[in-house]
Amino acid sequence: MGLTPMQSTATKQATTMQNKLTHHHLTAEAVNDQHGRAILLTQQDGIDEPHHVLVHPFQLRAVCEQFGIIASDPQAAKSIATLQRRIQGLHERIEALADWMMQHSDQRHADLTYEITQLQALQDIAREWCADFTSEEAAPGMGADATAVQGSLL
Repeated sequence: MGLTPMQSTATKQATTMQNKLTHHHLTAEAVNDQHGRAILLTQQDGIDEPHHVLVHPFQLRAVCEQFGIIASDPQAAKSIATLQRRIQGLHERIEALADWMMQHSDQRHADLTYEITQLQALQDIAREWCADFTSEEAAPGMGADATAVQGSLL
């Protein structure tokens, strides 16, 4: 796959899947050609005919990895997963401490305003750090039960 002659509109429409990205004068479309899945890059340059390049997704990934746009280091992925698991564990402990403070502390007889304020700030930080983790990445215990506890503490 490489440079292709300009495709007709009908051919492009027939092969275009539902994925399309337009960024300034560059359009990337997921297509199927005689070799299988591909990405059609189209760039309009002034009033001239647009330029087309058809690349395999692995080719595009290899280019991005070569120039440091994305990382392909398996150790980095493992480190990220470990950090996510640890942050989620910390989040669970903060939630448990907040639950204990609200349910079992002596806040009726002692002024724990400072401690509770600090704990709520920790909850906010932990919640923010874990907000982008998807349910597939969530550690055990971060399911619906943990979410219900989070909501009840505020």
